[in-house]
Amino acid sequence: MALEFRLPDIGEGLTEGEIIKWCVKIGDKVAEHQTVLEVMTDKAAVELPSPKAGIIKEILAKEGDVVPVGTVIFILDDGQTAVTSAGHSGHGHAKPAAKTETKTETKTETKTETKTATAVSAHDDKVRAVPSARRSARDLNVTLADVEGSGRNGVIRRSDVEAVAKSGRNVSSNNNASQISIPAGTRETRTPFVGLRRKIAEQMTRSKFTATHFTVVEEIDVTELVRLRQRAKAIGEKEGTKLTFTAFIMKACASALIKYPELNSMLDEKNNEIVTYHYSNLGIATDTPNGLVVPVIRDAQAKSVLTLSKELDAMADKARNGQLKAEDFQGGTFTISNAGQIGSIHATPIINFPQVAILGVHRLMKKPGVVETPEGDKIEVRQYMNFSISVDHRLADGVSAVRLLVHIKQLLEDPGLLAL
Repeated sequence: MALEFRLPDIGEGLTEGEIIKWCVKIGDKVAEHQTVLEVMTDKAAVELPSPKAGIIKEILAKEGDVVPVGTVIFILDDGQTAVTSAGHSGHGHAKPAAKTETKTETKTETKTETKTATAVSAHDDKVRAVPSARRSARDLNVTLADVEGSGRNGVIRRSDVEAVAKSGRNVSSNNNASQISIPAGTRETRTPFVGLRRKIAEQMTRSKFTATHFTVVEEIDVTELVRLRQRAKAIGEKEGTKLTFTAFIMKACASALIKYPELNSMLDEKNNEIVTYHYSNLGIATDTPNGLVVPVIRDAQAKSVLTLSKELDAMADKARNGQLKAEDFQGGTFTISNAGQIGSIHATPIINFPQVAILGVHRLMKKPGVVETPEGDKIEVRQYMNFSISVDHRLADGVSAVRLLVHIKQLLEDPGLLAL
């Protein structure tokens, strides 16, 4: 009379998810489609609903746990069905994870882990390990990618991880001895390092230690762009959008990426190929109360400034209301990070890996500038913005970054060219 709910594949290539919040507790009655928990994928927090009405009988993963797709995470008593499975197809009637873990420590270890192994992802480019092995790897600070699995089809078992830990091989440098522990006090608060913040940390660390970053900066005179935007604001209002500088920058950036596609690329490490895109799907780094997210505006090269502005408005509304879906984050080929409305004159943004580059946009500043006239040079109050681009030097050279910035500079200093 129980329904086993397995973590489903809720994103492209998802192999595991982090439990960030349980919305119910054991014994709670839930309605069909009522949100039971929130899971952090590689892209976004996703709410998982109950497949049926019933009573939460067991909860098999804690907040902060990272569990493979297919793992049973809770059991629902719907008062009708025999033991069935929901949330992930193709894995039969596996035992709950907690029970599986218990069996793993008995003489039936091999049999149990074989069953559990079916719950892990079949993606060959991901580490295949049973949940107990993943937990042991985290506890013992062993890098799973460096462990040779002895289970069926090379699946890593807990005993494999423990053997590596005992040998002292492949233990992460971030071991317990070197981790920073801050004494608890009475004048600070402590918040679990989970969810979006931890996902951002993982992604940024991977990018910083994989891509070979370098950064190029350009100062752009946007005086004419400021004047154009001021004139165009009324048109934007009639079209129902608040025309911002970001839309113009997106248009210029999309044009530059089509002209210099080596900065609109990614490295397919598995197949040892450079993938170059001939369209511009722009990720826009967006600040939200829960942290930084990067939703994607697609085919920016084919859209007008007004259309880009409208899509930005819609995306911003979804971000503010927590309505972004996993698909809103997928398919980006290049990222723009615009913190100029807050401040800053210069930064070295971290690449949204595995993209090859990211553009940083900084605040608008009035400064004295030299203007060439038929009567000679004269000093005027001009308006400037700094743009910085960080590039993965494995795939692109400094000249490519400079050429892209020069193209953007040309378009933004003479914004009438954006209409061509």
